[in-house]
Amino acid sequence: MPTRPASPPAKTPPAPSQAPPEAASPTPSQAAPREPGNGTSGLWPAQAPRSKPGHIKTLPPLSALTYYKRNIWRTLPIGGSIVLSVFLIASIVTLLSSVDRSITTTYGFTRHFSVLATQLIQEVPPRVQQRARAVPEVGRVAVAIPIVRSLKTVFGQIPVPIYGLEPADITRVLEVTGNHLAAGGRFPRAGEPEVILSRAWANNYGVGVGGLIGPGEDNLPTLKAKQRVVGILDGGDNIALADKDYLLLVLPEVVVRPTLLLIPRSPTQMKAMNTAVQSIVDSPTKHRLLAGEVANVKFYTFIDLVRQLRKATGFLYEFLSIADALVIGAVGLLSGFLANIYFEQRLGEFGLLAAFGFRRERLARRVIVETGSLVLIGWALGLLLSLGAFELLDAVYMRPRGLVLARPDATALLYTAPIPLLVGMASLATVLSRLYRLDPIEIMERR
Repeated sequence: MPTRPASPPAKTPPAPSQAPPEAASPTPSQAAPREPGNGTSGLWPAQAPRSKPGHIKTLPPLSALTYYKRNIWRTLPIGGSIVLSVFLIASIVTLLSSVDRSITTTYGFTRHFSVLATQLIQEVPPRVQQRARAVPEVGRVAVAIPIVRSLKTVFGQIPVPIYGLEPADITRVLEVTGNHLAAGGRFPRAGEPEVILSRAWANNYGVGVGGLIGPGEDNLPTLKAKQRVVGILDGGDNIALADKDYLLLVLPEVVVRPTLLLIPRSPTQMKAMNTAVQSIVDSPTKHRLLAGEVANVKFYTFIDLVRQLRKATGFLYEFLSIADALVIGAVGLLSGFLANIYFEQRLGEFGLLAAFGFRRERLARRVIVETGSLVLIGWALGLLLSLGAFELLDAVYMRPRGLVLARPDATALLYTAPIPLLVGMASLATVLSRLYRLDPIEIMERR
């Protein structure tokens, strides 16, 4: 029977002062741990330190937006064309909106009272006045003597009325329009060529308290003498008021046109009052009037003013639609050409990604993200540029001169929205059509 071999004698460990004859490589479990914060100590490979809170994280190398980050100057032509196109269209739309806002702001006082006036005859026939005063919603009727001055706007000069009123009616009109006299002003004196007017209109004329406003080149019935500004109105809709007795004294009789200012009992009754008075003018027989009595009577309301404005400016928006289509078509064509050039410059990149295993669908998604991000950012920057430019223009130039300037609004968004859509479609159609015909082997051999 075989016997077990004797165990080898135990090795005596070397003395502390003597090194072993051959140091064995330590195993990972025997390796000394790295000191915290030292990326090179220890036997493990050094690892990249984790990003600390507050550090800016960079984009992953294969992110769809990495190309724009690394090639910002190459993306500026197409991105800049989108920004400028949006700014151009938004500016045109906003300037047209300024026409609308100029008129509604200038004649905004008709939100608080309506005007019953005449054409070709001197005053409203007595029986028509009687029917209008009998409307239940009419709270007060002020008989005014109007004169006309011209006011500068973004689209030229427009006539504005200065109403000559009795002192009691001046107080009531200021109350319903929300105005009050600014410090240092007073009401016009009886029989004096004096006027009080809103601050915006005073800025438009370039005058303050004590300044003079004259007829200028007005061809409508107006004063030939200048009037002194004795008060500035703040807080409400724009309006100008003068002393009625002075106007009756100096105006030629042929241009005196007594006008009825119909003030409702309350703002909520404004619509009902306008409907009732308009029925008197449009259907005189229902109110036992003759057609000839209302033939030269005109009833002015804010709603009618806005309706006429929309009708007058409708053709301008039609031309704007044509210009919008031309600009978008030109920018879309330019974007398609630039996208094709960029794709040619990046053939090696896409070929390398395809050789690494990126499927065409994944590359297509990458292109969609890149293009979509570019057009949306360009659209947003164009709108922000428009907002900033118009705010600056209004603060520096328009408001100090009493001119009305609109801001880019929903209409500007509506007219500029096709720009990113069509530009993105044109760019994607160009790139994707070539992407699906991409041969990565051919590209790698060519390089």
